[in-house]
Amino acid sequence: MTLTKAALRLKVEGFRKPLRLRPLRRVGALETFAVEGAALEAVRFVPAGAVREADGKLTAISEAAEQYAAAVDAFEALGMRLQSTAPSAALPVQAVARAAGGCFWLQPTTGVTLEDWLDDNPGPVAEPIVVAFARHLSKALEELHAAGIVHGDLSPRAVLIEGDEVRLTGFMVDRRPFFRPLRSQQDLVEPGYAPPEAHDGALRHPIGPAADLYAASALLQRLLTGRAPPPATARVAGDDAWPAVATSAGLRAGIEAGLATVASERPASAAAWLAGLDLPPEPHDAPWFEGLARTPPEPPSPEPETDSLALPPLPMADLFETPPDAAEAPLTIAREAPARRRWGWWAGGIAAVAIAAVALVAPRLSSRPPTPPTAATPKAAVPVAPPGCQWLSAGGVWRLRCTDAPAQGLRLPERFDAQTTARAAAGEPSAMERLGAFYRLRASETANPNRSAYAYQALDWLQRAAGVADDGRPDTARARDDAALALGQMLARGEGGRAPDPAAAETRLRQAAAGSRADAVLALAQLLEAQAGGDADRLAQARGLYARVAQLGDGSLLQREGERGLARIDAATKPAPVEVLPEPPAEEKPPPAPKPVPKAKTPAAKPPAKAVAKPPPAKTVQSAPPVVRAPPKPVRPPPRRPTTVAPALPVRTWTTSTFIKVDPTTNFYPALELAGRAACDSEGGETLSVRAGDTNCPNGVNYCQVRAVATCQGARP
Repeated sequence: MTLTKAALRLKVEGFRKPLRLRPLRRVGALETFAVEGAALEAVRFVPAGAVREADGKLTAISEAAEQYAAAVDAFEALGMRLQSTAPSAALPVQAVARAAGGCFWLQPTTGVTLEDWLDDNPGPVAEPIVVAFARHLSKALEELHAAGIVHGDLSPRAVLIEGDEVRLTGFMVDRRPFFRPLRSQQDLVEPGYAPPEAHDGALRHPIGPAADLYAASALLQRLLTGRAPPPATARVAGDDAWPAVATSAGLRAGIEAGLATVASERPASAAAWLAGLDLPPEPHDAPWFEGLARTPPEPPSPEPETDSLALPPLPMADLFETPPDAAEAPLTIAREAPARRRWGWWAGGIAAVAIAAVALVAPRLSSRPPTPPTAATPKAAVPVAPPGCQWLSAGGVWRLRCTDAPAQGLRLPERFDAQTTARAAAGEPSAMERLGAFYRLRASETANPNRSAYAYQALDWLQRAAGVADDGRPDTARARDDAALALGQMLARGEGGRAPDPAAAETRLRQAAAGSRADAVLALAQLLEAQAGGDADRLAQARGLYARVAQLGDGSLLQREGERGLARIDAATKPAPVEVLPEPPAEEKPPPAPKPVPKAKTPAAKPPAKAVAKPPPAKTVQSAPPVVRAPPKPVRPPPRRPTTVAPALPVRTWTTSTFIKVDPTTNFYPALELAGRAACDSEGGETLSVRAGDTNCPNGVNYCQVRAVATCQGARP
């Protein structure tokens, strides 16, 4: 459903005449109209795709008729509750009207929103300002929740900065019943600020105060980091890493507690959420957003010299009926240049009569309420669409729709409007880096016939962003580092059908690593290790880079990759151990042979004195000679048997893959490479290369699923 172009008439109780409504803008499921002749705005609930409008009348489609009727009743009840309670934390609702064109809230005109301020200051906000904003936001939410009111759609565009106070607008009812009939969540959920339960089409979890605390925590994260918070689906998948920014530990812990994916694990109230942020004592004069609350008064401009006979233009616009097409242009009365004075005293008489007429008519005309001037917003030129895509106008912004998708129904929603593209063309570094990341994603689609053209666009935008001069702004430095890292990875891998250029890739990776980015340091170390070829100096440089990543101490995958790289280089550069064989023992000399013992002489026995008979001769008993033992043979060590080594498993090369969820507008290739390396590591192999495979971006969802294809090598059974 496109923005309403024709003016509407609305009869509201308390106004004598029907109000004439002129369309202003449409954001999400809310459409805003300007009330002609009064400083008021009319807001109505219009879920995109669920209703059709004809002659100022809204009619719900058959699939969503029941859901639309219940949502309009809830929207009317919410408006009447805001009108009756009139909380100071909310933009007041002066009237609620129900007509054929829907349910309308009449509210004062909105001022500057936080989204407007962030458009001019996209970088990280100083922590003292964020602390002051957190106190005011907590006070506003506490007042609303005490009155039983849940905002339901808190985001930067719903926060008004009025003086030194915070007021909320853009209140919303539950839109989840429309997910099923519309088969989409586009324009129904604010990505990054909506909690996980807001994406639950089964309505298993209610939308309560915990949803507002989740969105408030995402707001603080956006202010501190300068980046859009990741969607709730990515947080559920574990992708909730913070950029490298200096933040107080207590403040960061309180924000992460508010960003819990389970509603019951978040703080119980706004006061508990504020206490969990561990903020310092509030100073007497807290800093605030520059350019909003404390704008110095402009010096009075000198009054131009006027001719004595020149009359001021009469405010006659209300006295004449103008055609509808000319309602925007103020009515002016053309006056010819005065002729030379030829009438003498007639000129003085005519001037006196004219002055008297002005004096009589002007007071009556000034009593009428003037029509508020309409701010003329210049329309940015429609950018040139890449091949196979076209720009479509939806909800007041331009979106890119690509039809050259693979067979599985890929439809890549482009979130850049004409203003972002114009900023990139004007030289804004962050916009150029985001466009380069987008075209790099398109170049990675396997079934895309225009991959080389998209790769050329990606290289062009990334080179522009990486070559921007340093202006001292943190967002510029971050965009330059992101672009240099993505450009170095593209040149190292040879993406887009081009030959790899290691020298140019090393230059860009060194540029990104100089900004103390852990993923850039790891990518540079891997490139130096792959290109070392036995060079001791490059291996030493790679080892130092791996050591920097290994000292992160956060237990992340980056740290583990740094430790593995450090171990690989140490194993490759460590000299082989020298095996010292044991010396054989010296041969022992045989002991000397013992000398033979001489035979002992036995003395002859004397005969007795009186021999009766001659005795038999006595037997000579000879002693047995000693047993001479042979000397022991020298003991020699047994010969060394060859060590039996188990046969090594053959080295194999295989391919593995895994899907990860990414934001198509950011540099997601570091996460893609880490996922591929983790897949190889889980299968016991070393990673040779990682590339992007199939890409699936569901229509209406602000994230994409990219397949990380890794080539592994190792001994796998």
